[in-house]
Amino acid sequence: MNRLFLVSALLVCSLGMWAQGVVRGKVLDKQNDEVLQFVTVRVTGADGKLAGGGMTDVKGQFNIQGLKDGAYTLEITLMGYKSAVRRFQVTPEKRNIHYNAIYLSEDQKMLKEVQVTGQRSQMKLEVDRKTFTVDEVLAAAGGSVSDLLENIPSVEVTTDGEISLRGNSSVEVWINGKSSGLTSDNRAEILQQIPAESIERIEVIDNPSAKYSPEGTAGIINIILKRDRRAGYYGSIQTGVNNQKGWNVGGNINYSSKWVDAYANIGYRKRKGDGGNMSDQRYRASASSPFSSYQFSEGENNNNGGGLFARAGLTFHLSDNDDLSLGGMTMQGNHSNDNLTTYEYGTFGADGSKVADRKLRRQTWGDGDHHMYNVELSYTHKFNESGTHKLDAMVEFNKWNGDGSNEYLNDTTSLLTSLSSYSYQYRPMDMNNRHWEGRLDYENQINENFKIEAGYEGRFSHENTPQSSFEYASVGQAERLSPADGRLQEDPFFYNRFIYDSDIHALYATTNMKFGKLGVMAGLRGEYWKVDTKSIDYYQTETPFKKDYFQLFPSLFLNYELTPTSQIQLNVTRRLRRPWGGQLNSFKNTRDASMIEFGNPELTPEFTNAFSLNYLKTWAAHTLSVGTYYRPTTDVMQRIRYQGLYEGQNVMYMTNLNVAKSQSAGAEVILKDKFFRILDLTTTLNAYYYKLDGFSTVVEGQTVTGEGNENFAWDARVLASVILPYSISVQATGNYRSRSVITQGHRKANGSLDLGLRKTFLNKTFALALNWRDVFNTRQFENYTEGPTFWRHQKNWRDPRINLQLTWNFGNMTRKKTDRDREDGQGGNDEENTFGGGGGGFDE
Repeated sequence: MNRLFLVSALLVCSLGMWAQGVVRGKVLDKQNDEVLQFVTVRVTGADGKLAGGGMTDVKGQFNIQGLKDGAYTLEITLMGYKSAVRRFQVTPEKRNIHYNAIYLSEDQKMLKEVQVTGQRSQMKLEVDRKTFTVDEVLAAAGGSVSDLLENIPSVEVTTDGEISLRGNSSVEVWINGKSSGLTSDNRAEILQQIPAESIERIEVIDNPSAKYSPEGTAGIINIILKRDRRAGYYGSIQTGVNNQKGWNVGGNINYSSKWVDAYANIGYRKRKGDGGNMSDQRYRASASSPFSSYQFSEGENNNNGGGLFARAGLTFHLSDNDDLSLGGMTMQGNHSNDNLTTYEYGTFGADGSKVADRKLRRQTWGDGDHHMYNVELSYTHKFNESGTHKLDAMVEFNKWNGDGSNEYLNDTTSLLTSLSSYSYQYRPMDMNNRHWEGRLDYENQINENFKIEAGYEGRFSHENTPQSSFEYASVGQAERLSPADGRLQEDPFFYNRFIYDSDIHALYATTNMKFGKLGVMAGLRGEYWKVDTKSIDYYQTETPFKKDYFQLFPSLFLNYELTPTSQIQLNVTRRLRRPWGGQLNSFKNTRDASMIEFGNPELTPEFTNAFSLNYLKTWAAHTLSVGTYYRPTTDVMQRIRYQGLYEGQNVMYMTNLNVAKSQSAGAEVILKDKFFRILDLTTTLNAYYYKLDGFSTVVEGQTVTGEGNENFAWDARVLASVILPYSISVQATGNYRSRSVITQGHRKANGSLDLGLRKTFLNKTFALALNWRDVFNTRQFENYTEGPTFWRHQKNWRDPRINLQLTWNFGNMTRKKTDRDREDGQGGNDEENTFGGGGGGFDE
């Protein structure tokens, strides 16, 4: 009898569970068909009470279960977008409700019966990344990708183009989810050439999974180029000028149909910029003795450049399940600079005053051409209609050539004898880089709670960089010579050819699982790579270096949904930072008379274990993201400086060594607020702690030491966007960076303010943007470094810039594609369709 009762009870429970209804679907951005992640989903009953809820996953999908028979209202909300409402019924005949696509459109509302210009939310916060819609960054209109990155929270770009994330320069920069030929040698030049208008969005992923390259201990910055997929054709033309006599012009056009998608854009940028530098160096015989000599320099920098940027591509829809894509990108440009630096050398008197004994006036001219080519072929096969089971294959080729030269005219005057002498140096330097990349990715969403991914990635790089030096010295009036002048003699000491080869093979596998409110993604990546370098001198003597490595890189992501509008995530990964080509070249570069740089072929990678804990909470008009991280690192690669002699004079030498261990920890808080429908306010605060162990090592027979130090630093950024009547929007960006520790010293605090204004005409057919970068001329980089026998104060800056940009939009402005999965979102309740969730990706 008891057994019969138990079986009956289980049967009733099972029938009750079976009778529960489910509503599921996918949420997309109406403007560009992109999935919208972490969107709030609420289901209320006929009585207005909450019946269920949650958030969309990384694929923009949701799945609300446990609904009893009855009438319900489905509400989809995301800050910066209009809410979407759907009404449905759960009945015994239809318990599985499925919306193929629910589109959210931008929030454009009337305020007091005055039409105002709607504005897309500039930043989309997600647990594993932050996505920035850069066409709303008014401060970068008419600028380059480098200008855009300066306006991204937690990202810093120095005057030399070096990029760091959360204070860490070990960051990977990708284009459309791939390295696209970007290296530490050419990255600054390429990003200066790509126009900001060609960028759709920028993704910042500070702790990627095992699916992606572990390169970059700070994470990945992924730059997504525009590729509109509206039905028919659509395009725009831009032109602009700035107060430094720079200008730009460009345009793009897109075509999309059932069988083919095509895009093309082309632009030319003329860059001009002025800046300056200052260096104060002091030397002494020992740590306990007073400073005895000094070198002081001041300089002005005038930089010019121009170039053509073009890209185009085609996607052929061979069938409902097969796409074949071919795309290409090229840059053709030039650059030049004219710098004048005055050096003063002398000693310190008994009272500590400076006594100058020699002055050097160095004038530097540099110019060159650069050529970049990128070709990509990709193929996608979907094994099912929804695309949750698919195979992607891609092969890409990149080539970079930079042919340049520098001229140095040194005019030296002795203040003791009044005698003058001069030397002229002509140094040609070419950079040749080839890069192949191939990828094969398999993805299978087996069911709504289980997904697997696996694949192979190969990257193969070759670099050949020759440089030489021709010199002439004399007395009397300084004279700039022609590079073809017969008086120039080649200096064997400055000849160098550096050859660098790197091959990387990687296999990865990840699995995504969901257990109720808990999501788990675990992965493992194995990488084998080898490095082969040669530094060849004038007499063809080779200094070779070879090494290979094999390392495993696991990753674990745990995500838990606390409430329908909040979730928490714990991430654990292993990452590395490989030395790049120039860091391995032992050739001594004397382009800066105050600092001689050279590489170290014995450098090995540094490895980091990255832990992060993130929390995300959304309200109707507010979003809060809190992220904390901890990153211990071994074999830290650091720039070290020490005092030495060059041509009988005290100078500073700088090289790279694996010197110590470090620990970094921090917290990042991002708060997005929307007030009164016209004000969007994004506040970012990043606080971080850094500890570097002390070290003592020997370089060229000299003991170089660095004291262990620890430092707490922080930076803050506030971006305010105001929508005004008459289709006008105003934007202000303020940022502040506190004092921070660098190797053997610290960097001084600095702050800056950028302003932007935009006015649209004729229903957004035309847009006029005006911006003023670094309004108060405070974006300066000032460092202090110190060792037992030296002290140095260095400062670099660029002049503020004002840009004016005009854009004309033409073609289809609203209509979307209707084939394939482009339902209008009212879409039926098709019970045959299945729900897929899980993993993320870099989708173009």
